[in-house]
Order: sequence, then C-alpha cells, then structure tokens
Amino acid sequence: MPMPSAVDLAAHPLTSWQGPLGLPDFTRIGDGDFSGVFDAALTAHEAEIEAIAGNAETPTIENTLAALELGGEALDHVSSIFWCRAGAHTNEAIQALERDISPKMSRHFSAISMNERLFARIDDLYQRRDALKLDSETLRVLEKTWKNFVRSGAKLDAEGKKR
Repeated sequence: MPMPSAVDLAAHPLTSWQGPLGLPDFTRIGDGDFSGVFDAALTAHEAEIEAIAGNAETPTIENTLAALELGGEALDHVSSIFWCRAGAHTNEAIQALERDISPKMSRHFSAISMNERLFARIDDLYQRRDALKLDSETLRVLEKTWKNFVRSGAKLDAEGKKR
C-alpha cells in the first residue's frame, strides 16, 4: 500500500465528524479529499488490526472482540461518506476513485479475514465461549465474527488460502 501523505485523521472533516448531531461537515469535503484520507485510514486500521493480532495477552472479549469491533472508525467514516457520494452524487472523479479504492478495500478486508494470528485469538474465545459466561449479545457477536472468518477461509490450509 502506498504511504499516505500526512493526513490528520483526528481533524479531517471526512473522519472527524464535528457537525450538528455529530455529522460530518459536508461543506468542507471535496472529491479530492478522499484518496489520501482512504490511504491514511487503511494504514491506521492495519495498525489497529496488527495491535490486536500481536497482543501477547490471553485473548479476552475486551482486547480482541471489542477491539476488533471498535477499530477502523476513520475507515468507517470515510467509507460511509464516499459510498454515499458515489451512489447519490457521482461524477468522473468519484468513479475513478471507485476503481482505485474498491480493490484496495477488498485486499484490506481479505487480509484481515486471513490474518492467522487474529483468527487464532477469535477462535480461542470461540472455543472458550461457554466458560466465558457471555451475555447473549456478546455471544452472538462472537459467534457471527467467528463464522464470518471461517466463511472467509480462515480455517483453510495454506494451499486453500492461495486460491
């Protein structure tokens, strides 16, 4: 992934939603803002995923499942605005960005699904789910997360993952 230009994700209007009702200030967002912010948000999310996967502590709901669920906020924000704009107010610049961003997003989320260390943490929680005495909501999130990873190929052998 290319190195993003210096983008302050905490202050950029695409990722820092400071408008009325906690919404983005659309008047400060132009078509040219998306590419650099997407790259920075993808890089930030990769770092968050790496921190979860590389955590040496025993997997817990907080340090694995909750961290995974809460990670990627900047990417969620920029994605939400971009895909709404692409669907409702598109133009040639946005369409060109779609062609650039779509494969990046696909690679990004495929890499997460195939992250063996991350899945090992999720699988550890899943195998201990009864002993963890989770409330029904947390159990459902754990089950859905585990199943999504499995359906995406996390349990495939190396040859299966190559396909």
